[in-house]
Parts: sequence; structure tokens; C-alpha cells
Amino acid sequence: MKLSPPAPGAGHTVSPKGRLKPVTACILFSFRLLLYLSVAGLVLLHPGISVPYDRAGLIQWFIIIPLEALIAFLPAPRGSVWYKFALALLFLLPLSIAAGGFGPGAAPSFCAGLLSFTITWLLFHHPRWGKPAVLEPFFLAWICFGLLAFSRSSEEVSGQTLGLTPFILAWTILVFLLHSAAVYFCLHPPGVSGAGREAAFFGLGAAAVLALAAGILPADFVRNGIITNMLSDRVEETIRSNDTEWGIPRDLGGGRPRDRRTIPGNGEGRQPELRGLSEDQWPDPSGSEKEGGSRSRRRGGGGREREQYTVMVVASKQDTVYMGNSFRGGLDPEQGFLPTEDEPLNLLPSARLFKTWYAGSQVFDQGREEREVFSLSTLPQHFLPYRPVSVEPVVLSENTGPLRYIHRVRSAMYAQDPLKLALSPIRYLSAAEQSALASYLAFPLGEAGRAVLSAHLDRALSQWRNKRAELIRENPYLRDIFAKTGTGKAGAGAAPYMETILAILLSFREYQYNVNDRDDASIAGTLEFLQTTKDGDCVEFSNALALLGRLAGIPTRVVTGYLAASGLQTDAHKRGIAALRNKIEVLREFPFEDLFLVTDAHGHSWAQCYIPGYGWLDFEATAFAIPPAGLGDGNLRDVVIPLLDQTGLAVPVRRFPWRAALRAMGLLAAAALLAAYGVRYGREILLRLGAARGGRAGARSLYLLLLARLAADGKPIKPAAKTALEYARLFPPETADAPPGEASPFAAFAALYSELRWREFKEPAEAGERFLRLKREYRKSIDRTRRRGLRGLLIRLFSLRGLAYL
Repeated sequence: MKLSPPAPGAGHTVSPKGRLKPVTACILFSFRLLLYLSVAGLVLLHPGISVPYDRAGLIQWFIIIPLEALIAFLPAPRGSVWYKFALALLFLLPLSIAAGGFGPGAAPSFCAGLLSFTITWLLFHHPRWGKPAVLEPFFLAWICFGLLAFSRSSEEVSGQTLGLTPFILAWTILVFLLHSAAVYFCLHPPGVSGAGREAAFFGLGAAAVLALAAGILPADFVRNGIITNMLSDRVEETIRSNDTEWGIPRDLGGGRPRDRRTIPGNGEGRQPELRGLSEDQWPDPSGSEKEGGSRSRRRGGGGREREQYTVMVVASKQDTVYMGNSFRGGLDPEQGFLPTEDEPLNLLPSARLFKTWYAGSQVFDQGREEREVFSLSTLPQHFLPYRPVSVEPVVLSENTGPLRYIHRVRSAMYAQDPLKLALSPIRYLSAAEQSALASYLAFPLGEAGRAVLSAHLDRALSQWRNKRAELIRENPYLRDIFAKTGTGKAGAGAAPYMETILAILLSFREYQYNVNDRDDASIAGTLEFLQTTKDGDCVEFSNALALLGRLAGIPTRVVTGYLAASGLQTDAHKRGIAALRNKIEVLREFPFEDLFLVTDAHGHSWAQCYIPGYGWLDFEATAFAIPPAGLGDGNLRDVVIPLLDQTGLAVPVRRFPWRAALRAMGLLAAAALLAAYGVRYGREILLRLGAARGGRAGARSLYLLLLARLAADGKPIKPAAKTALEYARLFPPETADAPPGEASPFAAFAALYSELRWREFKEPAEAGERFLRLKREYRKSIDRTRRRGLRGLLIRLFSLRGLAYL
């Protein structure tokens, strides 16, 4: 038997054409994929993010992109690249549809998968055209910097990530450099001319980019400190009423025109003063923001009943903005209206968004205009004008004292007063609408409660039918609405659907509006308000309107949150806006007339009614109520704004979040273990496919497969310097009198493999016959050396010793 010597350079990792050998390519591909998954996994593991990926995002980032990269990396089935393209599309199309559905929503996932396949295929199979892959490290670094920016989005998130922020920054630099190195070795294997020069240029460029990123970051980006005022000698003080000092435009002295009627106010008697309170003494709002419209908020965060404390400054082109954070559509026969469990709008306000949230469906309701609502708030959660189209992540503002949270929401808002729809031909609910809105028509009340509500509704409808013209003439608000009919006849052209809502609202004209401390939204409390006390605030009025609307067959729900309206802006509120605008730069981006000072007195509860063709609209149940007397009008209490001291100190460093870090390390370890098993079994599958080809390449694949399986079974690892025949001598002979190595269970396979590997056969049939014998000896070698029993099976299944041959 004549054996040929190894070819020159056979021990190198580069083929004569300058391409990476399969083992090196497999290592670089696995390393590249692991770096990508580590960055994508950081978003999942970040303790401050509650909504890292939606279903489409999980499918796109953790299934489509890795799978398409793997398909592009593996050898082409049957030796044709077209089979590889077909296989990529076979998986990509259904997965894209699963992520985004049938329509434009599937396009991002499809494009991401196609890009992953193309770049990987060029990088590992045609590196000459794979230069776009140099952008991959910048993409991963961009995700990491996004996480760093998000770590500053709120005080709570800052506290949770204070210890992780330096780690993320260090990991950003490490991933950038390691990923750049992996891409570089794919594009320029050792031995390719000009590689050194390109490596120098690329290294200098990477260093310049990192230096630029470090230069543009704020000095406290990594420390992530929260600015607070540590002074203790500041006390509440009255701010002088010099408008010019605070920059109030003179032409706004008479107040802005009101879009619609909101909370009633007496507008007489004592006018509120503007007071300032040092930011370090500012009351903590954490215990009062959970229930919109609660009395605890309207009484003032500091517990003083004669003051209203600033909650947020709102900027909007629309005059009246109903900002909800709890949408209550479920009706309990005792507790009253409860938050709807499956309503996404109840999850959005407190969700920690890593990226901008977009509504999944278009808004087709009539009369809506898409507008942005900006708020600089003391509260971390969003308050959403209906109907939200996009919600940006919370941004943490510094040097703005308690007003440290920036919220930006775009909503398709109804631009007019909904009572003006009384002049429009509103149809009744269709069968499809009744089915879809069945939960908002449910009325599970007992006979006693139903009787009280029915009696009130009957009286309201009867009074409206019998005295409609008189009621319109006596009320300037209604007179202005119905004057536009053009008929000269009060009430002509009114829509019956809207007439019912008008009748219910007008039935409250004999009810007294006053801020109270009952905060009772139960059915019993609402019935007592309607039948006995006839005195309440927005909670009682809104719940009564919603119950009566449902009884009349109108889908209703109750919303709680805050109300921003020009009708609530007294001179003290305007001066407060001017004072804050003078200190806070971000507020100067908006015209003064677009700003509203919202206080805890503006915590509100209102009803939403579903109007066919127009969707859910906000209705003010207190619009026709008797105005309050004295300080029953919470809006006449003194307005308190924070006195900002921009020379504050940083808070102490918080403890390192060990639980989050250990959880992250555990999940990364589990991911690494799964990846190792994937590499092991994936390599064995590739070797089996390679062995099916026969010839020298098939013999080589069968030999490597045998080594891997022997290692998994606990057999010795073959030293790199030993040949197959020398390795066979490490196994004991099957019989005691046989010479060492010659009768080992591996000896026959080693001899056949060496012959196929190095001998030149004149006849192909002879080589084929040797390969068939080699396959038989492979099976015999496996059978003779295999451990028996369950323990041996478990060792073979879970061993990773075969990775030593990578």
C-alpha cells in the first residue's frame, strides 16, 4: 500500500485560495452569532424594561435572523446554491407571516431575514463582496447605546441599573472590538495580501468612533446620578404677582377661548395665589398617582387642603385634553366600574418602553386629528389622550426638580365638542358593533338598583322631550350649539342617539358639584348620589352618567386621569407656567398659549360613550352641574410650584443589583450551554452529510465523526500530533495475546482510513469498495467501544468532550 505524504500547508487554517477552513469558519460563525445574541439578550435581561419585544420582535430577532444566518453559513444542499436560497425562503416566508401577518406588517421581518442571509452568505462564502458586514459592529453598538440611554429614562430605572450601566458600556466596547475582529478575519484570512494595511485603517477607524462616542456622552452618563436639592433651609414662599417679571404675554391676560365646558367653577370670590416650595421639600407623589381623580390628589400632595400642587406641565395645540391612565369598562354589581383586564390602554401607562410603541391598527373614526401631547411630569407613568397612535419611552429630565419625567404621546384626538354631534345624523349601533361592545353594554345590577336608575332615566328623557326648546333657550351653552341649525327653531335636527346623552347630562343640572373626600365609586354610593345626596364630584357624576348610558343602550366606560384645559387656568396657573418656563429650557420650545399647568386639583374622572362612526368620545358629566361654593372648587386653592435650584447634588450610589446580575449570568450560561450542544449535534449532522459523499472527503468526515462519538463515550482524546494508526494503539486489544494496536477495535478502521486518505487508486470502483468496508468498520468500532446501560447512554447524550476536535 502506497501512502502519499501530506500536502504542503495541510496544517494551516487557510486554503490555497485564501479562504477559511471549515473548522475556523464554524468557530467564527458561532462567535459572531453569540455576540449578536448577547446584545439582543441584554434587552430581555435589562431590569428596567418591561416590554422589550412584542411577539413579532421575538420571532424576528431570536428566530428569523439567527436561522437565516445559519442557513446561509451551512454548505449548499446537493452542491447547488439555488437549493440554499430555496431553503432560506421556505423558512423565511411563513415566519415573516407569523410575525407580522398577511400584509405590510410582515415586511420588516422579511427584510431583516433577507439581510441576515445575504450578509452571512457573502461574508463566509464570497468575502470579496462581503464588505457591508463591517457595519454589523456599529449596529450592535447602537443597540447597546440605546440601552444606556434608556437606563436614564426614569429615577426608578436609574436606581435599578446604576450598577449595570458601567457593565453595559464596557460590554458595548468589548462587543464592538470582538465583532470587528470576527468580521475582519472572515474578510481577510491570514495570508491574504494587503490585510495588514486594511487592519490598521479599520482599527484606527474603530478607535476614532469609540473616542467620539466617549466624547459626546455627558460626564455623568455612566454614573447616572439623579439631581436632587439637599438644602434644608428653603421654605414655602409667595411669588409676587408681577406678570412681566415671569414673561406672561400681555394679550393672554383675559384668558384663552374655551373649546368646551369642563369642570364647573364659580369664578367668584377668593382667587388663588401662586406659591413656591423648595424642590427638596416637594411631596412624594408615589402614593397618590394610582387612581386618577382621587381626592387625595386634589387635596394636595402635601396634605394641605388650601393648596393644589403641580403635577405636570402639558403642551398641546388642543385646548381640552383628557389624559387617562385607567380605562374602566368592567361593571361589578357592587364595586362599580373596574379596569378592563384585556384593554391594552391599561397596560401602556406603566409599561417601561424600550422603543416607541405604535398602535397596531389605523384610526378610521370621524372627526379626529392626530396631535402630539407633551408633558413634563412628576409622575413616571404616561397619561394617554384617547386614541393613542404612538407612545415614546419615558425620558428622564435633569435639573428640573420634581418635574423629572418627559412624556410624548401622539393621539388621534376628537377635535370638537362632542355635544355638537347633536346636530349630526348619528345612526344606532349595528349588530356587529353590539357584539363587539357587549362587555360595555353589560348591566349586571339587581332589581333595586335597576329601578332607581330606570326612574331617573325616564324622568330625564321625559323632561328633555317635553321641555327641549325651553331647556335650550335657558342654557347659553346649549343655545350656542343649537343656534347653528339654521332653522331658527331650538332643537330642530337633533340626533335621537345624542338626545339621550344630552337628556342624561341635563338631568344633573339640579345636582351640586363639590370636591369631597368620599372617593366612593361603588354602585351603592352612586345610587345614593342620584337619589339622596345629589352632591358629589367628578367620580359620582361620571359613574352615574356611565350607568345611565348603559341602561339606555349606549356603550359606556369610566376613565380616570388628569384634565388639561384653558378653563382651569387661573392667573396663578398662568404665572406658574411662566415661572417654570423661565427656568426650564424644554418648556420654551412650546408657545406659551399651548401650555397648561396641571395640578392635583385637576385629577379627574369622566365618562366615555361610544358614538357610531366616531368611536369612543370623552363626555364631561359635570358640564351642567351647579358650580361649587368656596373651596369646594379645588381649582381656587393656592397654586404651588417647585422652586428649582440647579446647583443640587447627586444622590448616593445605590447597591449593585446582584439579583439581576446573577439572573443575567445564569441565563447567559444557559444560552451558552444550549449553543454548545447545538454546535456539537450540528457538527455531527454536517459530518454525516459529508460522509454520504464518499471518497477522500467522505472518509475524512467519517473519521472525524468517529473521533467525536468516541470522545462523547468517554474514550481518550486524540492528540493533534498522532495519526489514526498511532491513535489506534491507545485502545487495548480485544484478545490478551494480540500485539498492541493490531487487534484493537479501532485498528481496522484506522488502516482503511489511512489508505483512503493518502493512497492514489487507479480504479474508482476499488476506492468505492474500500469506502464501503470503512463504513462497516466504523459501525463495528462504535459497537465494540460503546458503554452499556443507561449510564452510558446518558454520558453519550450529554457529553461535550467532542468539542475538543473543533
